[in-house]
Formats: sequence, C-alpha cells, structure tokens
Amino acid sequence: MKLFQKLSLIVIILLLLNSFTAVKEEALVGRWKGKEKEDVNFLTLSADGFATFETEDQIMGGKSFKMRGVTASMRYSFNATTVPATIDFIIYEDQTHNELTRLRGIYEINTRDELHLALTFGEGMDRPVDFSTDNVMFYRVN
Repeated sequence: MKLFQKLSLIVIILLLLNSFTAVKEEALVGRWKGKEKEDVNFLTLSADGFATFETEDQIMGGKSFKMRGVTASMRYSFNATTVPATIDFIIYEDQTHNELTRLRGIYEINTRDELHLALTFGEGMDRPVDFSTDNVMFYRVN
C-alpha cells in the first residue's frame, strides 16, 4: 500500500512540473514590440517554431527570407527549465537545411505581456549569463 502511495505522489509531482513548463512555452508565442535606443523592433514567435525580427526597414526570419543572397528560414528553440531560461534563434539554408548561424540568448517572462530578452550577436559568441548587456524588453502586441 505504501508503494502505491509513493508512486501516486511521484506521478502527481511530475504532472505538476510538466504543467508549469507548458505555461511558459505557450507564453512565448505571439507578436512582441521592443524599443532599443530609438529603434522600434518587433519579434514574432509562431506556434510552429518560426521566429521573425522586424525593424523599420528590414525583416529577418520567418519561413522564408533572403540573407546574403541565400534563401533561408529562422526557427527558435528554448529551454524553460534552466535558470535563466535559454532561447536560440537558428537560421537554416532552405535548400540544404544546413544551419547558417545561431543567436544565443536568455529570456525571462516577467508578466504575460512582458518578455525580457538578452542575445549575443556574432559567430562563436557565448550565451549571455545575465541581462546587464545586449538586452531588450518586449511587450506583447495584441
């Protein structure tokens, strides 16, 4: 009987842990507006794993875009179980599906409508460890 109680408790704990992670995953999906210095930027994270960055004059990412003369797509992957939570934006060449580059970052969701993001820019750069540099606060749009 005690074995059954212990197994039941373990199952309940695992279900609770998975439900908290699912809330964080859902919370990322959407369109976000950020302001860095004087520039307004948009970030869109789709439910099917694609990411798009938009500035006033440029769109980078999504299912298909041109980068250095190559047709590419940008996806995102994240890990909400680490502290801080991590997010990667990965650009793939469409024809070969080879990874062209990866932006490594961290994020925190302060409220349902507030996303704090820090990214490294450039090949071989380490993932940020905190939000002290190269960070942007995004606010949910719609």
